[in-house]
Amino acid sequence: MKLSFVDRIQRWITEPPPDHLFEITETSLAGASPRNPGQTKQEVLAERALTASPSAPNLLKPNLYREALPRVSGFGGLKRTATALVIPDYAVRMAILDFEEFPSGEEERAALLRFRLRKSVPFHIDEAQLAYSVQLEEAKRVEVLAVAIARPILVEYESIFTDAGYRVGLVTPSSIATLRLCISAEKGITLLAKAAGSTLSVLLVEQSRVRLVRSLDLAGEEGEEARREEHNVLPLLQQTLAYAEDQIGQPVSRFLLCGFGRDTDSLGKLAEKEFDVPYMQVRSRFGAASQENAGLLGLLEQYAA
Repeated sequence: MKLSFVDRIQRWITEPPPDHLFEITETSLAGASPRNPGQTKQEVLAERALTASPSAPNLLKPNLYREALPRVSGFGGLKRTATALVIPDYAVRMAILDFEEFPSGEEERAALLRFRLRKSVPFHIDEAQLAYSVQLEEAKRVEVLAVAIARPILVEYESIFTDAGYRVGLVTPSSIATLRLCISAEKGITLLAKAAGSTLSVLLVEQSRVRLVRSLDLAGEEGEEARREEHNVLPLLQQTLAYAEDQIGQPVSRFLLCGFGRDTDSLGKLAEKEFDVPYMQVRSRFGAASQENAGLLGLLEQYAA
């Protein structure tokens, strides 16, 4: 059986580029092609059409995405073209796991990952789709970035495109795709704060290695407005700064902000003043990164010639 959610994140580097890239959010659908990366298309929906969740159905109005798809892709999808899809962070569970030993066989690795994730995910891990990346290998320690998604939720997202004739290969959470825009050769820890609807994702990145990943749903705290309020974001940044110093042993050297729109500068300047850490907005050579397209632009950086 072909795995729609890639078994190893490292395969991005070696697999042929997909013909089409799409990013789906609560209120929009964006698309692009690595063959023509300068022309991304985006359709803002008339209303909210999904609520990201790792354990409950996500798509509220799938027909809104199906109607937008031909306009975003440029054709009706009659060809079985290879497609990569970026989905909301909160639809999956991500974790960094440490092992003394990590088996060489894929079946043994999958079994070990499922065992470690079993008590920390809100879905049946034996029926979930897994992806992983070995980030570090040294004596008596292997560090793995693992991603899991409930299979019914994965099928929800894929069906929008497979029903239109696309062949979905890579499916990835938005923050992981966005990492391509955040990797730096400079030493030090980068804190990425990425907003999308009522979700806030916070990652610590050291060059190409993810040291911490959290995805929080703020819907219970006055929804999207809570995400925009600086007094709700700053404590999360402070907690993450403390984790970097206490658990990693390094201070954060820069903030990267994505998805905060008109609030980016005010939040960045306040964080810079509060924590004495410089901030930057996530950017791409193919356009301005926003909560609607940051993952899409990250994939373009990966795949475009």
